[in-house]
Amino acid sequence: MIIELNKIPTNGLAIDTDIILNKELYKNADILDIKKLHIMGIIQYDYENNLVFDLEVKGCFLIEDAITLEPIEFPFSCRIEEKVESLEISYQDFYEKSKNTLDISEILWENIVLEIPISATNSSREAMSLQGDGWELVNENKKKIDPRLAKLEELLREGKE
Repeated sequence: MIIELNKIPTNGLAIDTDIILNKELYKNADILDIKKLHIMGIIQYDYENNLVFDLEVKGCFLIEDAITLEPIEFPFSCRIEEKVESLEISYQDFYEKSKNTLDISEILWENIVLEIPISATNSSREAMSLQGDGWELVNENKKKIDPRLAKLEELLREGKE
């Protein structure tokens, strides 16, 4: 999404749109796709002629389930409140001085990438098997006592009474 900086009005440029990010941005992240990416907010200049972003970004990651590896949707939301004093220094890769334009896709991605979960699972996992041949998923709420230590636990219980 390219913004023409010389066309930003004095009261700011209001943004309320759906956008599609280039897949090259997230090819190395653990994201299969980004869906329903919506941006709302304002881009304006402050009294010192600094560019100020005040944006709300909402969307939905399509990521792999940590247990089943099936694609699941993971909604996210982030707020971008940023003040840019010098475009040539801060965003030299995204700022094209000859046209006075700024590609905010990269700026959006820098903030969206912080919302990627380390792992996520579908809530319907209770229906699937939590054990197999030689393995079992341990639930911390359900304490299973090693049969070799069962006698020791009985002694501990008797000592408390």
